[in-house]
Amino acid sequence: MKRDLWRGVPVALLAALAVAFVAMRLSRHAPDARDARASSTSSASSGRAPDARAAIAIAPSASGASATPPIRMQHGDRKRAARENVRGPSALDVKWKSDLQDGAIETQPIPSPDESVIYVATLGSNHEGHLVAIDRATGAPKLRVALGGRSYATPCVDDNGTVYSASDAKKLFAVKPDGSVAWTLDLDDEGDTACAIAADRSIVLAAGRTLYDVRANGDVAWRFSARGKIFTAPAIDDGGRVIVGSQDHHAYAIDHGSKMWSVDLGADVDGAPAIDDDGTCVVGTDAGDVVKLDAGGGVIFSTMLGGFVRGALSIARGGDVIAGVYGPRARVVRLDGKTGKEKASFDVAGTGALEFGVHGGALEDAEGKLYFGAQDDRLYAFAPSQPEPIFALRTGGDVDAPATLLADGALVVASDDGVVYYLSPQAR
Repeated sequence: MKRDLWRGVPVALLAALAVAFVAMRLSRHAPDARDARASSTSSASSGRAPDARAAIAIAPSASGASATPPIRMQHGDRKRAARENVRGPSALDVKWKSDLQDGAIETQPIPSPDESVIYVATLGSNHEGHLVAIDRATGAPKLRVALGGRSYATPCVDDNGTVYSASDAKKLFAVKPDGSVAWTLDLDDEGDTACAIAADRSIVLAAGRTLYDVRANGDVAWRFSARGKIFTAPAIDDGGRVIVGSQDHHAYAIDHGSKMWSVDLGADVDGAPAIDDDGTCVVGTDAGDVVKLDAGGGVIFSTMLGGFVRGALSIARGGDVIAGVYGPRARVVRLDGKTGKEKASFDVAGTGALEFGVHGGALEDAEGKLYFGAQDDRLYAFAPSQPEPIFALRTGGDVDAPATLLADGALVVASDDGVVYYLSPQAR
């Protein structure tokens, strides 16, 4: 994930991190116990009794479910809670792998409205990324649209099938289903954050310090400027307010271009917000905090996790918060949504480097299973009451982007190895 990685880090520590990074790269592909677990369909085969107190996945109550929206974007909808109403796979069954040969992929795969096509944006083999449309049935690329620069921003797709994708070329592209470009918009800076589609079909994204609301015809409805770079994907609540975090240490709520509130959290706010059904939201910081805010910006709790919280956060149906954490202890953590108390965690093997960890947010399915990727080159799946993964998909690179669950329960994930993986749904 691109960011100002080394700002404020002492020179001695940089040297130590470089040594650790080389050691990590040399050891990452050595066989280990996690690959043995990846071939099993239940953690019972490990010989460990399930321990509900240590389980990071918890079965949700049926009353907490919400409808799957027709408009697709990072984490499923504009609130970014990352929960779906279908059952995901319980066993590792890779139907196809699509090697796009176009550099690393750090964006979440997003389907067309009928889910016949899956879109990803790439970094590009020559630093010129593409928006790639993949045939869902076969995994074959159908079309490529040049984005002029690397793309770290997950595309979004509206109900007419138009795809919106931003890139380091300082442009936002609107691409029709046939691959033709409907329009482009020049941005003030590199377009690094995932787009969101508001209730009025406008597109909300950040580039540099600027938050944009763009009409479906490409006209800018409004802008808002923070004092630092906005490095979080915007989330939008039921009233249309946009929540973002900035490297000026603030979280903001913006209503039609006007600041409703801001709160100083004492460190870069790079952990992308998620909004719960009651209007509260959570963000993560480079101080290692997960912070829950009420609808007016008041702090409900702040929980220190001991490493950068830079990726998208998730909110489970019961209100628990799921966060990925960077080193020295890379892990995924489940927090009580009311108190912020840590309920469970899963550690990812690494070197302890501060820049190694879990970036992509966790996805919750209808049964409470969780799916998330990590920088140990794996996608993990956890079932309720199981303290160990039910399976782990090993890829050839970091899995920094969230996974996508399709309507029939198939799971799609992309990796820094430039490959998109399609996991078959569980048998009905």
